Amino acid sequence: MGIKLKIVTPNGTFINDKEVDIVNVQTIDGDMGILVNIVPLVSALKIGTMSFRIKDKVTHIHVHRGLVVVDGKQCKIITERLYLVDEKGQKIETPDKLF
Repeated sequence: MGIKLKIVTPNGTFINDKEVDIVNVQTIDGDMGILVNIVPLVSALKIGTMSFRIKDKVTHIHVHRGLVVVDGKQCKIITERLYLVDEKGQKIETPDKLF
């Protein structure tokens, strides 16, 4: 069982409660790996790349600031804008919704 990931932008919901194994974010408090049942937290995101993993597949997303809100069961990312990137950080085609 993993943590549910939700990513929201002003354009709507990009990912809606997709169960993932781990979410990695860059916050003003440092880099964090977020797993299910982690203690609740709220932190501001830096401009940078976050990622999440489902089984062996890692997805990278560039986020432009925002917040991460975690309650142990759900990790919610609220950001101004985002786009998908490859493992080298190069922008790739990004749909309006991922899941």
